[in-house]
Amino acid sequence: MKTELAIIGAGPGGYVAGIRAGQLGIKTIIIEKNYLGGVCLNVGCIPTKALLHASEILLNIKNSSKMGIEINDLKLDIKKLNSWKNSIIDKLVSGINFLLKNYNVEVIFGEAKFIDEKTLLVKTKNDDIKIVSKYIIIATGSRPSELPNIKRDGNFVWNSDDAVALKEIPKKLLIIGAGAVGLEFASIYSRLGSDVMVIEIANQILPGIDNECATTLKRALEKQNIKIFTNSKVIGYKENVFEIEIEGNVKSFEFDKVLLAVGRKPNVENLNLESVGISLNEKGFIKVNKKLQTNVENIYAIGDVIGQPLLAHKASKEGITAVEIIAGIESEYDVKYIPSVVYTNPELASVGLSEEEAKKKGYKIKIGKFPISANGKALSMNITDGLAKIITNEENDEILGIHIVSPEASSLISEGTLAMESYLTSEDIALTTHPHPSISEILMEAAENVKKKAIHIINK
Repeated sequence: MKTELAIIGAGPGGYVAGIRAGQLGIKTIIIEKNYLGGVCLNVGCIPTKALLHASEILLNIKNSSKMGIEINDLKLDIKKLNSWKNSIIDKLVSGINFLLKNYNVEVIFGEAKFIDEKTLLVKTKNDDIKIVSKYIIIATGSRPSELPNIKRDGNFVWNSDDAVALKEIPKKLLIIGAGAVGLEFASIYSRLGSDVMVIEIANQILPGIDNECATTLKRALEKQNIKIFTNSKVIGYKENVFEIEIEGNVKSFEFDKVLLAVGRKPNVENLNLESVGISLNEKGFIKVNKKLQTNVENIYAIGDVIGQPLLAHKASKEGITAVEIIAGIESEYDVKYIPSVVYTNPELASVGLSEEEAKKKGYKIKIGKFPISANGKALSMNITDGLAKIITNEENDEILGIHIVSPEASSLISEGTLAMESYLTSEDIALTTHPHPSISEILMEAAENVKKKAIHIINK
């Protein structure tokens, strides 16, 4: 088979690249090993958000007595919950399939590996297919990492793929790793009835995130009966008994299940990259330039396989950019700010530098903050934990970072990202009229607090 563009992987990088290629009239084949939509749509972003939403309904019901709402006979049907979750996945996969067909993008299910820089061998269920392509995009994504002394078995030791399957609600669940994945599953399983403990080897949850915001979220999650320990690690385990070092003290705990949430690693091993000499960095991710080209000119790479941040929206943006460059459109991947979100309750969203990073880089900073507890809309939603925080360069009011811990933070952060990409100042946000009552007002008042003129708090 011959084509102009072959894309290895149909995740949020690969299928988006395929759709854009189809729009531009490029003859395209996508090779996918497992399922359209990749990890994000099938066992990651989408199903976890469905479970977070459903479990948050349970949490809100349990916390509704102060509003005069009492529900005594509350039941959870895991089978129905899974069926609903899977129906969302099926609908979205069907939509992707429809779009790819509409743009004449062919999808082949199989495993691809390089024969040379323009030829792929694809092993399908029935036979082997050779594909010769002028350009190739590698979009093979990543998979969960393991620990040297703790390996996933799918039964007692889970990874995120097992956790999202929701086969059972363990009585006692240990989650190793307090990144976004660990905290989101801690929220889901705690709300569904598990006794959850999270341990993190770093000195804060969400390492790299603004410390004040991470601490605020930790406090909120602990109020939801999630036990969280930082500066902690597993020393060893036998059967279901774990020796865990917490702040220098070793204690024994029993668990029914263990979830490994210790990061992800790139899917590069079975591509035969060495046959074409594609360069990897020290962590095993594919090296690319600003045009997303590897060191082999006609081969591009996008998404998780090229490294941090491992985010679906980054992969999609890279996919569009790579295809437009292939099509001859003058472009390069020059996105300066990529927002990240942790979908807990409250959510934590972040873009740009943390306070710690800004100081480390030598900026003389001014900070504006506004607590969620002073926001009328948040109080009407029974939310009191959270804040908006804007970090600026004192010299020119340039926004260096925006961090939000609140309901709807995943939506609010887009305003902050647009402001930073557009080189707006905190004063520009402050001067923008925000609707009342809304959660978005916390961003406006945090911007006003940079110059100590926020209305609804004592400015300090």
